[in-house]
Amino acid sequence: MSSKVLFFLLCLGSPVTLQAKDFGVRGKIASIEEQDPIVLIQSKLKTMEERGELEQHNRELQKKTKAAIERPKPVEGLSKAKETRIFYYDPTYIISEDLKDHTGQIFYKKGTQLNPLETVSLSQNLLFFDGDDDEQVAFAKENLKEKLAENSVKLILVKGAPLVLSEELKVPVYFDQSGLLTKKLRIHHVPALVTQHGLRLRIEEIKMEDL
Repeated sequence: MSSKVLFFLLCLGSPVTLQAKDFGVRGKIASIEEQDPIVLIQSKLKTMEERGELEQHNRELQKKTKAAIERPKPVEGLSKAKETRIFYYDPTYIISEDLKDHTGQIFYKKGTQLNPLETVSLSQNLLFFDGDDDEQVAFAKENLKEKLAENSVKLILVKGAPLVLSEELKVPVYFDQSGLLTKKLRIHHVPALVTQHGLRLRIEEIKMEDL
């Protein structure tokens, strides 16, 4: 059948019978094998060790880890307060599914509203501030001396070196890793002082000039 006739029949929609033939196997066929990733990693490490690269890699990793602990990545999206702002945060949340104990007994039904402050009080006020800002560090040192002595405030950095400041102040200094707390509390400016008022949290973003 010529190519012109075949094309004509295809255009008309006429059935064309095609035949397939088995021409057998030509050449050598190898099975596809995936290399064990553990073996690959061990081989890579052995090569690095032989080249003296493994020890250097470990030193660099330790250096990066130490740097991350001594000076964590600053919380993004925060700035120094240009005006004093007071607002409140309600920690009430709704249970998304029935909560059961080990015997299967439901102790909180789906849809129940819970406020943690009904059973657990905020044991310490929270002060969020920039540890690289001398004015904010001075505020933490001077204006909160009495609260620090009473251990009624928890210092939380959003930027800076918590270990150095902790050693300087002789009190624990924490860091808001990845901004988990400031985002949850909707804090946008520092310094910010968080205190409990009834079943809500009072949040005050403080303009330093107002002190």
